[in-house]
Amino acid sequence: MADAEPHKTDTTAGLAPLAGRLDQLAERLGVKSVLVMRSEPDSMVVAATAGEATQHYTVGAAGKKALTDTARVPLYCERVVDGDSAVFVRDSRDDATFAGNEDEVEFGLHNYLGLPIHDGSGKVVGTVCVLDDSARDYTEEQRSELAAFAGEVENVVRADDTALG
Repeated sequence: MADAEPHKTDTTAGLAPLAGRLDQLAERLGVKSVLVMRSEPDSMVVAATAGEATQHYTVGAAGKKALTDTARVPLYCERVVDGDSAVFVRDSRDDATFAGNEDEVEFGLHNYLGLPIHDGSGKVVGTVCVLDDSARDYTEEQRSELAAFAGEVENVVRADDTALG
């Protein structure tokens, strides 16, 4: 899917019912990208994408995790999965952990907010996240909207363990 159209929302088949919600989130939060990511042992894989940055984040595209390689900057979503908790980075360029990360360097997206996605057994299997090209904060209402969407994704994943691809 390297030739994805700009601004074209796309999902795995299992997440297709949530495509409209992805578009709504991108618009309401005013971000360049809304993603649902699947966690693999050595990478994070795009399962759903919406927003202006869809040409960068196509379904099936993968980013390699830093894992134990201290010379690599970790992926934002990698930290969400590893910590099983939300991660907020106002501006990665000013962040000791994330400065120089892949999303910042390759796509100019240095603002991040991500939440874990759990399967039916409670295991973290991915993330829901938003990225932007401006340093910004998110209101409680925006954070709640993202959390509600994460809950919707979890419901789909619990009903279909292949939904993330």
